[in-house]
Amino acid sequence: MDNLESVYQELQRVSHINQLILDSVAEGIYGIDLDANVIFWNKSAENLTGFTIEEFKTNNLHELIHHTNRQGEFVPITSCPVYHALNSGSKLFIDDDIFWTKEGTSFSVEYTVNPMFEHGKHVGTVLTFRDMTEKRKTDELLLQWEKLSLVGKMAAGIAHEIRNPLTSLKGFLQLIASNPAVNEEYISIMNSEFNRIESIIKDLLIFSKPQKEQYSDCNLIELIEQVIFLMEPQAALNNVEIKTEFQDHPITLYCIPHQIKQVVMNLIKNGIEAIDHGGKVLIEVHNEEHQIILKIKDSGKGMSEEELQKLGTPFHSTKENGTGLGMMMTENIIENNHNGKISVESVENKGTTITIKLPKLHN
Repeated sequence: MDNLESVYQELQRVSHINQLILDSVAEGIYGIDLDANVIFWNKSAENLTGFTIEEFKTNNLHELIHHTNRQGEFVPITSCPVYHALNSGSKLFIDDDIFWTKEGTSFSVEYTVNPMFEHGKHVGTVLTFRDMTEKRKTDELLLQWEKLSLVGKMAAGIAHEIRNPLTSLKGFLQLIASNPAVNEEYISIMNSEFNRIESIIKDLLIFSKPQKEQYSDCNLIELIEQVIFLMEPQAALNNVEIKTEFQDHPITLYCIPHQIKQVVMNLIKNGIEAIDHGGKVLIEVHNEEHQIILKIKDSGKGMSEEELQKLGTPFHSTKENGTGLGMMMTENIIENNHNGKISVESVENKGTTITIKLPKLHN
């Protein structure tokens, strides 16, 4: 009996030490068994959510802290990534989600899920989460400062870009006023300057217009073929051949279709315009496990290192009448709206390659 009492006390001591270790961790921790019951937790988890272990005896973890998404839509347990990881015994990292508190408020979290094993057998999972509310606020403030900085640069660029054609127009109007016999060449130049102003304003509106876009599954190959059909007349006029190399067909991409179409159109158009005396634009699509890679190569005049550094800067363009906003808009669509990456390789007199990597997002 004394031995049993001694073993019991030792177990109690070890359990107490383990709980002290758990409670010393700043992140919230929940241990979940294969029946989705919470079997251990720490003080940080209790402080962050407000729920005690007693409340998990009658409700599972998902029902209390993960039942609704950011859009206010109910999330069934069958769609919960934590429980998918629990059932499969896999690891998981989510960097942007929300959990709910006992008071009915939500907070931003990032969390990891790691399987628990006992004697080589999967027995549950450990959920570790961190409150990201303050970091999200800081990130948002930094983003706002970046936007304000960009607005300042764009405002200066707009003033400069629009002042130039307006100065020309004013001069020609004064000439016309003093000479009623209007020269047709003057009218042609004035029309060109008006078109220049219109182009600047159009690009600005496309870039700055608030978007409430719908994501959907789209056949990327079909979308590219539609763009090629639209661009072939311009390519023919410039003696440019558009070629394709597609690894698979179809390739499904979860995206904002018309934005991806705009990107492909911009880049093919840039490729055609970079070629002076006939050449080729090659479009490649590679379907990898976690991402889709789109490459658009042209055999044009290429860019210098200095031009590459300035690519995507508002109102800097390698084209005579370009605004520089097209590439800026392309980067915004790929990086901000689709979590992708875009890179540019270019060699003077040898051509340019644009590489876009898009993650396989899911509906």
